[in-house]
Amino acid sequence: MPGSLVVITARGMSMKSNPPETGFTSPSDPLPMASRKQWNSFYLLSALSTLVLSLTVGIQPLFLDEVLAISFEQSGSINAHLQVVTQVVSLAIVGYSGSITSRQRRVSLLFYGFMIASFGAVLAPLSKQVELLIGLEGLAFYYVMRILVSLGTDTVQLQLSTLSGDAVLLRRSSRLLVNTVFMMVFGGTLLYAIFMQIPETATRIEWVMFIPAIAALIGAQLAKTQLPGLMPPRKKREGGHRFERVWELVSSDPRMQLCFAAAFYTRADMIVIGLFFSLWSISMADVIGVTRDMAAARAGLLIGIMGLVVLLAMPLWKRFMATHSRIEAIGASLSLSGVGFLLLGQVTHPFSWTILGPLVLIGLGQGGCLVAPKILAAELSPRDILGSVQGMFHLVSGIGVVLLVQSGGYYFDAVGPRAPFIIIGSGHLFVMFYALWMVIRGQDETAGHVLKKTAHKIHLKTLIFMMALLPLLWLMGRVLVSGYTPGSSLGQMPVGFINRYLGDWAFNFLLISLALRPVYEVTGVKVLARFSRMIGLYAFFYACLHVLTYLWLEWVFKWPAIIKDFDEREFIILGLMAFVLLVVLAVTSSNHIIRTMGGKRWKMLHRSVYLINLLVMAHFIMAASHDNGEPYVYGMLVLALLGYRMRRRRASLRQGGSTASR
Repeated sequence: MPGSLVVITARGMSMKSNPPETGFTSPSDPLPMASRKQWNSFYLLSALSTLVLSLTVGIQPLFLDEVLAISFEQSGSINAHLQVVTQVVSLAIVGYSGSITSRQRRVSLLFYGFMIASFGAVLAPLSKQVELLIGLEGLAFYYVMRILVSLGTDTVQLQLSTLSGDAVLLRRSSRLLVNTVFMMVFGGTLLYAIFMQIPETATRIEWVMFIPAIAALIGAQLAKTQLPGLMPPRKKREGGHRFERVWELVSSDPRMQLCFAAAFYTRADMIVIGLFFSLWSISMADVIGVTRDMAAARAGLLIGIMGLVVLLAMPLWKRFMATHSRIEAIGASLSLSGVGFLLLGQVTHPFSWTILGPLVLIGLGQGGCLVAPKILAAELSPRDILGSVQGMFHLVSGIGVVLLVQSGGYYFDAVGPRAPFIIIGSGHLFVMFYALWMVIRGQDETAGHVLKKTAHKIHLKTLIFMMALLPLLWLMGRVLVSGYTPGSSLGQMPVGFINRYLGDWAFNFLLISLALRPVYEVTGVKVLARFSRMIGLYAFFYACLHVLTYLWLEWVFKWPAIIKDFDEREFIILGLMAFVLLVVLAVTSSNHIIRTMGGKRWKMLHRSVYLINLLVMAHFIMAASHDNGEPYVYGMLVLALLGYRMRRRRASLRQGGSTASR
């Protein structure tokens, strides 16, 4: 029925309602009819944006292998690090700016995003020539160009998602959003599969890499000529800090929490498949007896088949959501894709046709994973903060890409090519059980997407606590699969990997803790301060495991050998100094100690966290491989966050001094 939403609860009762609470506009504020040509251009832009990014990511392993000659032993880590670095920089720029952009500015951002992506895509294939001409390392130049491609495509996709979300609210229809996601999948899988067949016959892979640049230029021209006037201006904005209101919306509604938890994984799915499946196929090419170009082409073909399944599944999930709740759709789709990823991790090699079964399951699940959370989040978002909600959605999914791809790269090199798929699959099932628990506890929907009165609110602190344990659960699961027990062989899990993995996560949580204050000061979400102590203690927890692994698993408490290692690798001393300071901060983190010491002295002591971050940064840079830019990106993040703290402190001191003089 036009103008109405059809929502079926878990009990199967059909209801129809127009929910005013969710930000839907009244019939007097309809979406002006744009031309069919404008909307077709909009959908084409969706396909082009994902084609640019997916083809760049998919061809990347082959380019690094054949042109930049990256060794196989480092291929997983370097490919993952490259994706992580580009995503971190993109998040820092796009995540905030995109969410504060007015509806009129979004169209212009589409043009500039495509132009930036085109510039990076044009120069990326020339990385080797740049190295030969001016002496700049080819991999470093490629890093910079990939950052530009990611920055441009992320800008475009955020604006497209937000514009289609606006249309959902204005027209009270999810059709435009579903069509947008459909075209993104079409560009990122089927078109990608077609173009990935070219390297098998092309004499130079660099020519294939220019295709994303051409697609981005076409997108820029379409955005400039076809989209102006597509969306009406907003007549009025509601008051209040938008980020704070987004936080209130997410923290008070478990369904929004489920949407964001699903977003954490689902955006990374296609990147993990495109990157690690291609890398796995290329790494097995010599074993099977085919060329690496043929291996990349076959990987692209299989990903295209999976994408076709995703497209065919979308109408089925749309029908499923017409007879079931959104939460059931999210849980069911996550279960299918999760099982598919786990089965993919059991296939012996990527050239076996048995791989089609897991890929079909992943495709069936992805059809719902990509649509259901977006529709529910858009329907629950008040209209005036939809851009901010989409910005936060983009931020959370980008963090998922960073953490999952980083872990996947380590696992790929240290454990095996199938390990990244097991990580993703286990995460999907984790969120699926969260959705199931919501339904069992009465969190399901009634008519108009309103929480039932009997629903139990889920504390966000509990969810964050559980998410922070996931890195340890992934590691424990892999160690158990490898059959490792203290004193026996490590099997497929080298102790060096375990040590590095735990140390990296200790550093990650230190950075998150350091970033919380700038985030809540910029966004106005003061409640984030409540999680600072918990995140800091998690940094200490992973640091303890890191040190214990070094002393126990690596050296079996052989103190003379440990002391000799200190002398040979000076960076260990820096790490030890940071750990001792962390112990002091952890011991003094209880409320009783704070009252005993007094707030002023306690704050002075806990400012040593700045020194800890500098020590860990130096420890990380000296210990890490310099074949990629990851250590320096981490270092820049630490310096930027510390610089922010110093600037705020100086401003506070100046303000205090001027107050005292008055």
